[in-house]
Amino acid sequence: MIKQKVFPTYGVFPQVAGWLILGGLFFLSNCSAPPVQETVKISGFLRSSLRTQLDSEKLILSIPSSQQYGAHLLYLTEEPHQTGSPRNYKLAEYVRDCFLEYGLENVHFHDTPALLGYGRSLLVEMTEPEKKRLKMAEDPYPPDKDSGLYADPSVVPYHEYAPSAEITAEVVYANGGSPEDFAELDRLGIEVKGKIVIMRYSNPYSYRGYKVYLAESRGAAGAIIYSDPQDDGFFRGETYPQGPWGPPSHIQWGGIVYDWFGFGITPFTFHWQKQEDGTWVEGPVRDRALPRIPSVPMSHEDASEILRLLKGPAVPEGWQGGLPFTYHVGPGPVKVHLKVDNVEKIALMRNVIAIVRGTREPDKWVIAGNHRDAWIYGGLDPSSGTAALLEVARALGTAVKQGFRPRRTIILANWDAEEDLLGGSTSWVKDNRTKLLQDGVVYVNLDSAASGPDFDGGSTPALADFLRETAKAVPHPDIPGGSVYDHWIKSSKSGTAEVAEIVGATDYTAFQENIGMSCIDMTFDGPYGVYHSMYDNYFWMSRIADPGFRYNVTCAQLLALILWRLANTDILPVAYSNYAKSALAAIEEIENMAGPPKKISLERAKKAARRWLKEASAWEKEARKFLDSEASLDPNRASEVNSLLTEIERAMTEEEGLKSRPFYKHLIYAPQPTYRTELLPRIFEAIKAREWSDIPRYEEQLVQAFDSASRLIRVASRQF
Repeated sequence: MIKQKVFPTYGVFPQVAGWLILGGLFFLSNCSAPPVQETVKISGFLRSSLRTQLDSEKLILSIPSSQQYGAHLLYLTEEPHQTGSPRNYKLAEYVRDCFLEYGLENVHFHDTPALLGYGRSLLVEMTEPEKKRLKMAEDPYPPDKDSGLYADPSVVPYHEYAPSAEITAEVVYANGGSPEDFAELDRLGIEVKGKIVIMRYSNPYSYRGYKVYLAESRGAAGAIIYSDPQDDGFFRGETYPQGPWGPPSHIQWGGIVYDWFGFGITPFTFHWQKQEDGTWVEGPVRDRALPRIPSVPMSHEDASEILRLLKGPAVPEGWQGGLPFTYHVGPGPVKVHLKVDNVEKIALMRNVIAIVRGTREPDKWVIAGNHRDAWIYGGLDPSSGTAALLEVARALGTAVKQGFRPRRTIILANWDAEEDLLGGSTSWVKDNRTKLLQDGVVYVNLDSAASGPDFDGGSTPALADFLRETAKAVPHPDIPGGSVYDHWIKSSKSGTAEVAEIVGATDYTAFQENIGMSCIDMTFDGPYGVYHSMYDNYFWMSRIADPGFRYNVTCAQLLALILWRLANTDILPVAYSNYAKSALAAIEEIENMAGPPKKISLERAKKAARRWLKEASAWEKEARKFLDSEASLDPNRASEVNSLLTEIERAMTEEEGLKSRPFYKHLIYAPQPTYRTELLPRIFEAIKAREWSDIPRYEEQLVQAFDSASRLIRVASRQF
């Protein structure tokens, strides 16, 4: 959606061996062994469950194919399909029909009305010191049949939710438009009030909506956000059509809703009101989560016409981009005339939901989701993920037809309106909140499947070891006889399989930070310079990013295996010792953030986290011993243990939520409005606001959460 995605995935057929460690555990070693031998261990599985599990895994991992994947991707990317468009509804029907064909159950739409925005017309021109109309369009490349899009004059690059307006003003350059960048302008004495602020998309990373908000809050008349070649163009390597990076004319479309003001709380229809006859009309006061100044996306080809003529001071260190001249801050002498005509309307967000019903714990849900809506064709983001999800559905359906069913229910979700406002996933979570709080087990997110060979995985800390272990069971196409895990290690700068701690910016947000569900986010990474542009299409995917779709098929295989294992483990593979260690690290980071001169000590929280770590480590040792024995476990007692384990993640939330953003209920993680990570968000925001008196209460919430986690582990351990 709103943020460039940075996580990946792989999949293929299992050759896992080594020590089994789980129950809330981690994986120690992996040795190649025939999949039917009794020495094979998989974390969380009793010995008595292994043979059936390994047989079913072999089947599931054999199903995803390049041919079928490519057919899905070609159909999904034939036309632009923004939320609310006829094509996007048509694709919802396609996904539904595939789910039904593959034998999934209870296939249905989940619809929610939402305010959506579209570009209608656009004029951007310099008026001083030269008069020049900017192109504001991407160049065609005839061998790519989809690259002639802008020949249609109705195609307009735009920022969704930017208001229509016409302005003429001087220009100021603000680098990446981060809070630090605007503070630097203040230090330089550069006034942005009444000016048009031009900013880079990616350096330093900041959500585009927050860039516009910061400009608006300082009185700017308008905003331009452009793609600098240093970030995603020729400065990085070969550009489309010869390579994966963005050509001079590429333009990154995107949403700019101010979601931090009411994400998940404000109705998705904002200030629009439904009439008795069922129609919608705009209310008298525009919602505060919607921008009030015009803004537009721009290519570096067009931006260079503005930036080369700016005067004023030369830019501070770190602000120089990749264009072949010295950047200046301004203001002026450049003036730009913006005439933005955008339209907003209420339309339905349409999710597609399907299930594979479980046998022993059918009420417990393991969920995987990917969004369908795209700014234009969405070759990588998100159609590669949708095609992979469909191949996962085909694999699961085949398994069921051949007599294999999961222990827990698997839900596959194809979300809508992620790009607009994380709307589809959030609306579904809100509508199913009570059920998810009781029975949600894990959510696995796949936004973009694969733009290259490098697996990039993130998760809540308890699932990091499970993700590493599962990656060992999937072959990587670039390493004969080797696994995704092997390639992960080989391609890592640190030489380790690093699993990032994920913080909201895509469809796992509501699951992790509102419900308190363990989550995984995954992708296969590679050079990607055409984000949210026309060039992110089938040509780019099939000719440049992944010819033969080898990495995308691997991603589908890995996702299928992750779901199948999570849905079948006797004891859930969650390692809470890792979570306790992460909590301790977060506490230390926040203590350092607060001082000097003001210092805080969170010693009570640290002691509670250490108690949690001790309990979790002891539990994992005992669970490992139990699972590695010939013991059996009554299914009802196993269900009790697993329910207790999921409750530990819930303990990391509390109903009050953040003071400024109550939708965010997680005690450890929240995104800042920039989408940077906010650790221990209540204390983080209290420090920023200098509300020191609130910190003891927030520390007490942490103590209670960590002690609750310790208690739940103790109760679980009594079931063995």
